Amino acid sequence: MWFFSILFIPFFLKPAHTNMDSKALSTSIAKFSAKFCNQLEKTSVVSSPLSAEYLLALLALGSEDPAHSELLKSLGLPDDDAVRTSFTSFANKLKSIKGITLNIANKVYIQEGDYDLSPALKNDAVKVFDAGLEKMDFTDSSAAGLINKWVESKTNERIKDLLSPDSLNSDTRLVLVNALYFKGTWVNQFDPIHTMDQAFHIDANTTVDVPMMFIEEEFLYGEDPAINAQFLQMHYAGEEASMLIVLPREVDGVDDLLTHLADGYDLVGQLDKLHRVKVKVTIPKFKIETEIDLKSLLPKMGVEAIFDPHNSGINKLLDNGEMLHVSKAVQKAFIEVNEEGAEAAAATGMVLMMRCAPMSSPTFRADRSFSYTIFTSERAPLFTGVYRGPN
Repeated sequence: MWFFSILFIPFFLKPAHTNMDSKALSTSIAKFSAKFCNQLEKTSVVSSPLSAEYLLALLALGSEDPAHSELLKSLGLPDDDAVRTSFTSFANKLKSIKGITLNIANKVYIQEGDYDLSPALKNDAVKVFDAGLEKMDFTDSSAAGLINKWVESKTNERIKDLLSPDSLNSDTRLVLVNALYFKGTWVNQFDPIHTMDQAFHIDANTTVDVPMMFIEEEFLYGEDPAINAQFLQMHYAGEEASMLIVLPREVDGVDDLLTHLADGYDLVGQLDKLHRVKVKVTIPKFKIETEIDLKSLLPKMGVEAIFDPHNSGINKLLDNGEMLHVSKAVQKAFIEVNEEGAEAAAATGMVLMMRCAPMSSPTFRADRSFSYTIFTSERAPLFTGVYRGPN
């Protein structure tokens, strides 16, 4: 199984110390992820809200109001010290996950010449986010291609062409990029001999044949009548990362399910209620690639000021104090789920420019739309999405 995510953000010019434990941060990330996923298009999608959070957190440390308060609220963190302590601790724990391949890379590209990050933000970028720093001439026609090559190298070449050449110009001051790559094999792998085309319900009136995998093994399983859904948690090798599938009972139930999750349903808490039982599991074998326009999505989650060319509050990124705003923010993500496991990747970028209850031997048959999330052992979501059938 593979997952990839990339976030890209180009920038153009124009209280007391708080500690959060890992459970609180994981819950915060899960809530952000649920709201993020609920805003995606009603098609099969994959995303990495965590990839976006890395760059939003860095932006928070380089901004004042109005952007600062919006960013902290969206992240579910009370202040800058909480951002620093939480992401430092979280990054260290991600590096120690056993049994999977998980690569997280952050990069800050800075316009050549008399431009540099402010000393405080440079320290945070390196120590908190382990970010690489590189000077670049954004007016050079090869600039976007060089950034894209870096993204490809960090995502096993799964994420390509994150940035178009017209994303960058003489007003570009910074480009922030996060790349996230995951690959894991199931503890209990599916036997390909049991994979066969079967009907998948797109809606109550439409079905389409898709390759469905089958296995009967012990998994963590549960049900919740409150949201009329089943839960199945399947671990990867090392048993420190897992995929959780939430399957609505109703054929047309996935949109209501996503609304429940976004409205504060405690998905992390639900993991503690699952029980290990033998389950007859049938799930689709699928591959999804998604591109997300964060400039459209994030304002729906209350993050608006960073895109305002006149009053963003992003004035602590550069050492010259120039006011910046985010001109473009995009995420590309990929996932492939098969008999062996999953591979996923995502990348997010931003450009800144100048101002202007369990059953006995249950059956889990995912022949209708469902949500899925890849969790770490700390219960933090790495990737989340919805499968609604072939796009």
